[in-house]
Amino acid sequence: MTAANSTDSIAENPHFNDISRAPYELGRLLQKLPEDFSCHSKQTYSPDMQLIAKAAALHARNANETLMNGLHALGQVIVIAANNTDFSEIDSDNLMSLGSLISHLSVEARFLQETQSKLEFTLQELAKKPRAVA
Repeated sequence: MTAANSTDSIAENPHFNDISRAPYELGRLLQKLPEDFSCHSKQTYSPDMQLIAKAAALHARNANETLMNGLHALGQVIVIAANNTDFSEIDSDNLMSLGSLISHLSVEARFLQETQSKLEFTLQELAKKPRAVA
């Protein structure tokens, strides 16, 4: 296992920044990775490149967790509003907007889950490969 793959502490990863802006950080990090970043690539990846991938996977996980918690809370609010007689005349445009937002967020969450999974799988497979001698 390389040093990049054994770095489990977020504090030890110089590429993991600003957890409150996980989607932005994820996009920034993905731009630093090669388009074909994969364990199936014939390219070898430096320990630093693997740290970038690990930070990206962590940001994908954090962004997805924020989306899931927010969707859960929004669902609870909608259920409470639907059961409250004071909200008997909820504007249909607002309901359409909420439905569109929830649908859009679920697509983003799916992307984040797939991105996290692919990055973690690649890192696990790279850790199994013998390290190239420089």
